[in-house]
This record gives sequence, structure tokens and C-alpha cells, in this order.
Amino acid sequence: MLFLQPMKKRLSLKIALGFFTAFQCSFAQVFIPENKQQILEKIDVNYDFQVDLLEGKYKSKIKKEYKKRKELIVEAFLDSTFIFDNKYSNFITSIVGEVKVKNPTINQTEDLIFMNRHLDPNASCFGNNTFMFNLGLFHFLENEDEFAFIVCHELAHQYLNHVNESVKIRVEKLNSKEYKRKIRDARLTIYGRNKAGMKLLKELSYGFLKNSRVKEYEADSLGLIFFQKTKYNASASYKALSRLKTFDDGIFNTNIKIDSIFNFNEYKFKNYWLEEEETLFDIEEKVDDLKWWEKDSIKTHPDIENRIKKLKSSVSKASNNSVSFEDLKAYAFKDQINTLLYFNQLDLAFYLLLEKIQQGNTSDFLITKLAQALQKTYITKSEHIFGERIPQSSPFATEKNLNALRTFLHNLEIKDVRKIGFYFCQEYANKIKSEEFTQINQFFTKLNQ
Repeated sequence: MLFLQPMKKRLSLKIALGFFTAFQCSFAQVFIPENKQQILEKIDVNYDFQVDLLEGKYKSKIKKEYKKRKELIVEAFLDSTFIFDNKYSNFITSIVGEVKVKNPTINQTEDLIFMNRHLDPNASCFGNNTFMFNLGLFHFLENEDEFAFIVCHELAHQYLNHVNESVKIRVEKLNSKEYKRKIRDARLTIYGRNKAGMKLLKELSYGFLKNSRVKEYEADSLGLIFFQKTKYNASASYKALSRLKTFDDGIFNTNIKIDSIFNFNEYKFKNYWLEEEETLFDIEEKVDDLKWWEKDSIKTHPDIENRIKKLKSSVSKASNNSVSFEDLKAYAFKDQINTLLYFNQLDLAFYLLLEKIQQGNTSDFLITKLAQALQKTYITKSEHIFGERIPQSSPFATEKNLNALRTFLHNLEIKDVRKIGFYFCQEYANKIKSEEFTQINQFFTKLNQ
């Protein structure tokens, strides 16, 4: 297995603003590894191998799809989408090793595995012995057993050649005489052309989604067979899917009490900070552009409730938590926060930090990073780029709690951030003595002199 290792020279983030002396942030995550060229060559080798296996009428068209897939992986790799850290590589390498040793029928060739910095709890098999696991999995899963089932599920997709089969089916469908005729008829429709086009899209998409659901069941079933041969507890299979279901129901489910967290004796919370701007029209009911679509059709994990029931009926063991996984969860959370701050995804960073603090956790890390988020908010607002980085709140947003937080952040004026940052730091100045927090405290102190 080729799991990407960190390079020795790490990237660092520097912040500078006018009179404030630039300082190096404690975050130094690796996005481009030392063995960059080796990885790019491996991606090419995987692509060439898959292309050599192609045959049939649509060989050239399928090859184009494979090329797009390769370019997508390379683009993500070069665009700092992936994180390279031995803690993650050792963890997943250990799991894959356990699964393959206990399941020798699985292809024993070298896999290419990436850790994606994204928050959503997803994993992907690209169909060419390349896999991706999102950092968000550590937030939703409870133990190594559950993570191991996700690995088995993705290995099952690879074993069954699901991704490449889906590409083949899609290409054949789009190039069939029947589908081309339907496109022509839709184009010739004088009245209701858009409706005809959407009907065709719906028909095509449902066909693919039905095929996708079947493949998810197959990957669950074979993944469970792989899983049950390992040291892991089988009940973690359906428990893992149960936790992922909560993501499909919404990821930002905590109502953040912003008005209590940012309310100080010397600087009271202003209720208008939470008020949404009036829209041009009076909108009484939410417009849903996808109202004709089944809700399950656009979920990240389709038909998951039935999949959970099916897995649950197949297993009976209890799952035990792993102390090492708990440590990795905490480590991954810090990585998530540092990564969000590094890329100025401040709304997401604020939400995750405030959620923990609202639960009564006021660790030095959480307080320091919330202070840093306030500092970066001040800097981006001063440089007039805050609106470019943080989406505006929307009356159509499904994530209401995140939407409320975005409203708050956009409503704050620079002078408000200056005051909030100062009084927030003052509240913890006697407790936290780290260099990073001290520098941020000094930053806001100078601004308020």
C-alpha cells in the first residue's frame, strides 16, 4: 500500500496586518508531500492499467471518462485538498492490512489512499485502486471498528469493480439510440421544453440512482463478509451507517447560543446582529428547486435506513470502543479546525468551536482557536474579502443553525469584531499563557488602545 507520507519541510501560515508584526501560526499541516512525483506517477500507472483493460464499442468514450477521473484526482492532489500525516496513514494502513490478511481474495496490489480535509463523513473508491477518506469520518464515527467497516465497504466497491461498471453503463446509456431520440424530441418540443428536459434528466438520474443503490447494498454485503473475518466487532457495521445517517439528516444540528457566548459586561450582545436582511420579495414559503426529486435521491448515503436494517439482521456482536481511536478523533478535530482556519472557512470553524464550548468544554485549544477565528474575521473584514470567503445567509438554507451563524458574522462591523475579540481574550487572559493566545490577545489590545 502506498499511503502518502508527510514531507520534512512543512507549510506554515503567516498573518500580517498593517502595524501588527507578522507571526507564524502554530498550524503547520502538510498538503503537498515530499514524494509528490512518485504519487503522480502512481496515479498515471493506475490510469494506464485501467485503460489497457478497455474493450468494446465505446472504448474511446470510456477512456475519456477515465481520463477525467484521473485529472480530478490530480487536481485535488495539487489543490491542497488532501492532508498528509503519519497518524492517519498508520491508522488506515493498519486497518487495510488486517482486512487483506484475513481476506486473501482481495487484490493485494498497492493501493493509493488519500485523506481528504473535508468535514463531511464520506469515503470514496475511484475504481482504480485509489481511495479517499474524509477527515469528517473521525467526527461522526465512534471507534476503530466502525471506521474499519467503512474501509471494508470501499474495498468491496473496488473488488466488485462498481465504479468502472457505472462509468460503462452511463456511457452506453448516453450514447444509445433511444436516449439520443429522447434528447432530440425534447429539443423539438416548442412548449414545455424545460419541463421535458427535466423529465428526461429525472428519468436518467433515477436509472443511475437505482443502479447506485443496488451497488451500495452489494458493497455492504461483501464488505460485511470481509469485515466478519477480521478482529473487529461485526455490530460496528450497522452502527457506522447509523452514525452516517445523522449526516444525511443535517450536519449542523446544534443551535448555537451566540447571544450568550459573545455577551460581555463591558460590551453587551446586540440583538440586531442576529437579524437577517429583508429580502426583495415577501417569501412565505420555501422554494425547493428539487421538490420533484425524492429526498433520498440526493442524499450522500442513499437508502441508508434499509441498509442499516439489512446489516443489523446479519450480525449480533457488541462493539467496543478504542482508546487509540478516541485519541485520533481528538487529533482529527484539531486538524479540522486548523485546516478550516488555514483556508479561511471561518463560518465552519466558528460553528465547530462554539458547539464544543457550548457543551462546557473550554480547553486552551478551543479558546485559542476561537480567538484566532475572531482575529481572522477582523483581518478579512479589514481587507474587504470576508464576503468572498464566507457565504451569505440564505432564506432557502436547509442548515438553519449554520445560516444563523453566517447572519451573525456578516452583520458584525469591524468595530464590533474589534471589541468582541478584545473582551473575549480578556476573559481568558489569566488562564491561558500560550504564546499563540498571548499574541492574539496583544493584537486585539493594540487595536483597542
